[in-house]
Amino acid sequence: MERDLETIEDLGEFEFIRSISQGCIHGPEGILQGIGDDCAVIGPFGDKVLLVTTDLLVENVHFILDRTPARHLGEKAVAVNLSDIAAMGGVPRHLFVSLAIPHSFPLRILNALYEGMKEVCRAYGVNLLGGDTSASLAGLFINVAVIGEAMTDQVLYRKGASPGDSIYVTGPLGEAAAGLKILKGQIEAGLADWPSLIKALTRPRPQVEEGRIIAKSGLASAMIDLSDGLVADLGHICEASNSGAEILEECLPLSNTLISFAKKYNQDPIGLCLWGGEDYQLLITVPAANGPAFERMFKEKGCGPVYKIGKITEGRRIRCVRPDGTERVLHGVGFDHFKEAGQ
Repeated sequence: MERDLETIEDLGEFEFIRSISQGCIHGPEGILQGIGDDCAVIGPFGDKVLLVTTDLLVENVHFILDRTPARHLGEKAVAVNLSDIAAMGGVPRHLFVSLAIPHSFPLRILNALYEGMKEVCRAYGVNLLGGDTSASLAGLFINVAVIGEAMTDQVLYRKGASPGDSIYVTGPLGEAAAGLKILKGQIEAGLADWPSLIKALTRPRPQVEEGRIIAKSGLASAMIDLSDGLVADLGHICEASNSGAEILEECLPLSNTLISFAKKYNQDPIGLCLWGGEDYQLLITVPAANGPAFERMFKEKGCGPVYKIGKITEGRRIRCVRPDGTERVLHGVGFDHFKEAGQ
């Protein structure tokens, strides 16, 4: 007999989102994308569309306040939203911040928080236009909403991938997950011992420039930012595109620092890479015929490395091929606010 679902933990974050996505749009004119991608897409307005995204950070869920400098927390609160705009190939323009603040909360922390937010806004030419404040009975809550824009014919959705497309990521994976283990005290390592891992977690860089270059090139078929973990976010691409994927384990980009950390503390670097989350790299699918031009473009534009890690396939499974040729089917949803990450 099928078990009744009574709590959010029974259903999980992503199934809950699916369950509420029907019946949300009552005036469909001008809505190009609602729930189900990195941003809502509204328009067109001339040759452009609006991109809208929002993200919520909760104390002791997304950050540990006494172990994260408030300025860095402010930077991250903005950066993770700009990353969503980047994943659609857009340019961020305007930002709104809402805070729920505990009573007797130190003003110096709030001031530092806003300095971090303003610093990232300055760097990307984003206007901070307002928001809301409220009291909180259960820790600090930070909600950021960003409005961006993109050329109508350059928006990259999750649903564009096709079997045979190559899968690329724009940087190393798993470092933020390792940093989180250190920050939460799950590994007996000092914060100062692994600064690049802590920085990957607390100060991610939104890849706005890379996202624009990819979108303008017309070479890619789909794109997403890696916030929930490689398996989960690739799964979002596959679900939206009605496809599967094959990942080559030996091609996964692991930094030397992550490998050293994994050896020292008996961790699985591949597991951190596949399921860890909060990498905020871009995952891109590219038709195979466009692959050489896509890789050449990254070199010529000086965007940094891009790593080919697999391909889109028929079916709905995500498989990982080990160096010896054996395969395993990848399960799990990565970072789910209401479930443990599955491995």
